[in-house]
Amino acid sequence: MNCFFYFLLLPFLVICYNVEQSQITVWLSSAAYCDKEIYPTMKIGGPANDFILTNTIYDKKTDILGFVGILHSSKTIYVVFRGSSSIMNWVDDFEIKKVKYTTYLPECLECKIHYGFYNSALSIKNETIDAVGNLNKLYPSYSVICTGHSLGAAIAQVISMELNRDEIRSIVYNFGQPRVGDINYSMFVNKKIREFWRFTHNRDMVVHTPPRKDLEYYHSCVEIFEEEDGQLKICSDSNCEDSNCADKYKLYQTNTKDHKVYLGHEMNCFYN
Repeated sequence: MNCFFYFLLLPFLVICYNVEQSQITVWLSSAAYCDKEIYPTMKIGGPANDFILTNTIYDKKTDILGFVGILHSSKTIYVVFRGSSSIMNWVDDFEIKKVKYTTYLPECLECKIHYGFYNSALSIKNETIDAVGNLNKLYPSYSVICTGHSLGAAIAQVISMELNRDEIRSIVYNFGQPRVGDINYSMFVNKKIREFWRFTHNRDMVVHTPPRKDLEYYHSCVEIFEEEDGQLKICSDSNCEDSNCADKYKLYQTNTKDHKVYLGHEMNCFYN
């Protein structure tokens, strides 16, 4: 299998970030930006060209949109969410007050989470769990990967936690994800999600929001940092705000241009 092997601090534990899966998920995450009316007929290109869509996920009130489907060549069920593309989404992005995280009470009693992201994820939680659960019964040996870009990445992280809580084991490949919760929540995510890969690109502004200072939001590990020249660097598995990766830039040094491209792929509606 073509992947990078990465040793975590936990004894005798080795996990690997899969290069093929990163390419598949970046294509799927960009396809999520298409109109939902296009979802059933779109033919996604690249390494996801045999993807079969089974369900469109949508909540009118929050405008959260995504899809669920399967790729037999990778033996994986994918749960994909769209990034911000409407005023309603941006309201959620900036609804930055933290609320109690109730999914894992009392296990994560002190955890707090971004209200907008949590509220949006819960709006499509049951629909998503039903869709993934049905596929999981048909293909019990297949992996489940949650993915998305920008706001979609934040929703993917929260939904992965909801799936795991419902005993549907899932992992995460995310692109340009904002911070989702406080330090207690961010550490708890790494206890529950066996593989969590958070891709950042050079000076992407979004990965620095909401800010740590004053608002006390934090990322989970492990970050995969994409340099300006496209080289990928696996960051610390214990310091999720690694100063050798995206966090080497201050917010005023960031831009929105790097948020729009990941792994050389433009994050917009692109399909065959």
